[in-house]
Amino acid sequence: MRSSARTSVLMALLIVPLATGCVRRSTYNQALADARDVEMGLRQDLQAGWDREDGLEADIAELESEIEGLEAQIADLEGQRARLQDRLGLAAEEVHRLEVLLSDQGTEYDQLQERLESLRAVEAEVRERNAIYEDMLNRFRSLIDGGQLAVSIARGRMVIQLPQDVLFGSGSATLGAEGRRTLTEVGRVLSDLDDRTFQVEGHTDNVPIAGAPFASNWELSSARALSVVTVLIDAGVSPERLSGAGYGEHQPVASNDDRDGRRLNRRIEIVMLPNLDVIADSGPLD
Repeated sequence: MRSSARTSVLMALLIVPLATGCVRRSTYNQALADARDVEMGLRQDLQAGWDREDGLEADIAELESEIEGLEAQIADLEGQRARLQDRLGLAAEEVHRLEVLLSDQGTEYDQLQERLESLRAVEAEVRERNAIYEDMLNRFRSLIDGGQLAVSIARGRMVIQLPQDVLFGSGSATLGAEGRRTLTEVGRVLSDLDDRTFQVEGHTDNVPIAGAPFASNWELSSARALSVVTVLIDAGVSPERLSGAGYGEHQPVASNDDRDGRRLNRRIEIVMLPNLDVIADSGPLD
């Protein structure tokens, strides 16, 4: 580009003398001097143009280098952005996982709290039953020492056990005077436990009933239980807190193979029932 520009200028300088034709020397010299001034000015302008061109080319090269640098920075930033997007996605997944875990732990904590409260209620129920058991032992001490009844804990239930011989005659569901007095004393103690329910259970040995009025040991044990219920009500125990059941010979506490065993099996048991609301709320015990 620069060589072409120089050639054009030189051609213009050569044409000037040729175009003068036949003129006076002074005029020619003046024209030549003017041409030289013009040539000098053109050379200066040309050189200035080349200098500007060189400067522009340097600027362009510098700008291109800057563009390449910026493009490299842009590519690097794009890569960083992509990596940040990936990390952001992973962070969002982790946040979701932690939220689910926190929710699960919160639910589990609530369930454990409910379970703990239920177990505390059961523990309180057991403590209360034990306290009642100790109180019963103290109140019935004279009857226990006299062999008229026994107090024990069986299968988590407090049981007042009265032998048949104290209460009924053989094959009979009619209470004797001694049995009625004993049950009246028992009823007065039980009437103070106004938040407890009791079941009177009748039991026999395995000797079959010989005749009327009862067709089986089932009927005899049930009739005896209801006779006891009636006396307890008369002694002040609320009927809403009493029930009667007959088990016949089917829940022995001793062998029926001998007289002593059969005597132990013929009995009345007054069972203090556990608080079913507390047990139901506590769920299954591990």
